[in-house]
Amino acid sequence: MKKWKKGLLSVAVAVGLIILTACSLVAKEQKVKMEKEENGVKIILTYYAKGDTVTKQTSENIIPYSEIGVKTADEAKEQLEELAKSYNKLKGVKDQLVYGEDSVTEKVVVDYTVVDMAKAMELTGTMTDDGDFSKGVSLKSSIKLLKEQGFKEKK
Repeated sequence: MKKWKKGLLSVAVAVGLIILTACSLVAKEQKVKMEKEENGVKIILTYYAKGDTVTKQTSENIIPYSEIGVKTADEAKEQLEELAKSYNKLKGVKDQLVYGEDSVTEKVVVDYTVVDMAKAMELTGTMTDDGDFSKGVSLKSSIKLLKEQGFKEKK
């Protein structure tokens, strides 16, 4: 369960950062919502983009305590609060944890217009196929990679 401890808080950011590159296109803002449930964890990602360039990503992750090896909200707080604090120290990233009776809901917002991608890559659990973010984050590539990982687009 230690794997979950280090990776849960970063699941949205990790998925968001598995992006290749983007072409800047002038267009109206669009919104794309992707969902997946795995091992009892529900992940809802919403991308906001202008053309193919992602400007913001939000995620809501509903994580049963059993998946992180704890039974109570207090035990979950002990494991997760420090990771949330490390995310909240980074400009452009906001991570909020809401503890329920049998699960924790993590709400993450990543503002790609201000986040320092090099610093974001240093956070626990973040990963990418290509570390070159000079052209931004590609919506098209993000959706393709998420679908390959079993995410479904929701209207």
